[in-house]
Amino acid sequence: MTSSRPPAHVPGHGSGPAAGPAPTVAAGRRALVAPLAVATAGVVGVGVLRVVDVTTTPILPPCPFLALTGLWCPFCGGTRALDAIVAGDVVTAAGMNALVMLLVPLVLLEWTRWTVGRARGRPTSFMNYPSRVVAVAAAVAVLYAVVRNLPGMEALTPALGVG
Repeated sequence: MTSSRPPAHVPGHGSGPAAGPAPTVAAGRRALVAPLAVATAGVVGVGVLRVVDVTTTPILPPCPFLALTGLWCPFCGGTRALDAIVAGDVVTAAGMNALVMLLVPLVLLEWTRWTVGRARGRPTSFMNYPSRVVAVAAAVAVLYAVVRNLPGMEALTPALGVG
């Protein structure tokens, strides 16, 4: 006796690999909206850094931690470090904020991982790490802040101005 039921692997029938609708081009495009929005914001930020001289015209308010304590936070000098990186001057960037200089390639790699994953249809989040990784990153930032404020460690403080 033969069954009138088609095998599970026939497209459109059963629960085989072909079950369910195929991803659409529109869904793929929607998956890239967030990464492209982040990239656009980055390009605009780089454009601002190229137009505004951040060493003489602060584009952000002064660091509240520095204003309250007189100590450098882990990100003091970060805007000027980014400006130097955009200009291709890694030596100046390191002098402004070595931590930010090291974070830029990591953030770019993370953005690439996120974008490629979403383009391939994998549900990925941007900067979504286990709590242990976040704790280690926070500890590194705190350690950097402590060390850059120690006597004799002036090489780790921003070279020009404040914040």
